Amino acid sequence: MKAILLPFVLALPFAASSAEPVVTLAGIQAVFDDGGEDFDGFRTFNAEKGRKVALIVRSGDKEMVGIDEDKVSLTIGGVKAESRFFGNTAFSKDRRALRLEFDTKEEVKIAADGTVKIAGEIPVSFAAGKEEIRSEPFATSEGVEIKFPADKKDMPALKVKSSGKPDFGDDPFEIALSTNRKMDNFAGIRFYTKDGEPVESGRRGSSWMSFGGRGSGEVVFSFEEAHTELIVALEIWTGLEEKTLKVDLDAGLAAGK
Repeated sequence: MKAILLPFVLALPFAASSAEPVVTLAGIQAVFDDGGEDFDGFRTFNAEKGRKVALIVRSGDKEMVGIDEDKVSLTIGGVKAESRFFGNTAFSKDRRALRLEFDTKEEVKIAADGTVKIAGEIPVSFAAGKEEIRSEPFATSEGVEIKFPADKKDMPALKVKSSGKPDFGDDPFEIALSTNRKMDNFAGIRFYTKDGEPVESGRRGSSWMSFGGRGSGEVVFSFEEAHTELIVALEIWTGLEEKTLKVDLDAGLAAGK
């Protein structure tokens, strides 16, 4: 069986307006025979048999905050596709573009003209702006709870889990914070001295676990020098709005017989 790639035919579901989000097809891949058994495990395109599509969402004049992975649904040729979403790495630096990948290993339905239908919904959250909220000065000692202004609602519960010279690397100082909220949900995190002067820091890593609708995790920051007292500032997304983007695309892709 020989694979034949036909020209793409795209049907965009949105008007071409800078103010409205637009979904476009970024790419499509098909593997009809991965050949792994014949070539010592080296598969065609280094992929398993199936079809994969990449979509790009461009948001117009608003920043994209996140995507509800549990509500994303997409079919390729009538077959349910699995979503491949990689958190913040899926967004462009300016949060105006989002790239998602989907794949299915089942046989898909191909139209008489050689096209395959890509259809579904992608719920995306958008923001109109950001607001910085600073904590009270806190001691960088294990167990210290970080407090935010009382009039600021829905702030995360942050606590100093550990601090000091890290066991690995050359950084002179790091702080690990425990949290009940994913830090990726915030537009930014930065630090200041107790007097309000900016402090250079870098995010070294994070972890997150959730169960029954609740979660906990930690996030680690490195510093160029040791600090006994700091202020942490969170950038909060404002003007939040969720839109369910409809996907209705036709891509030419068929296998010759």
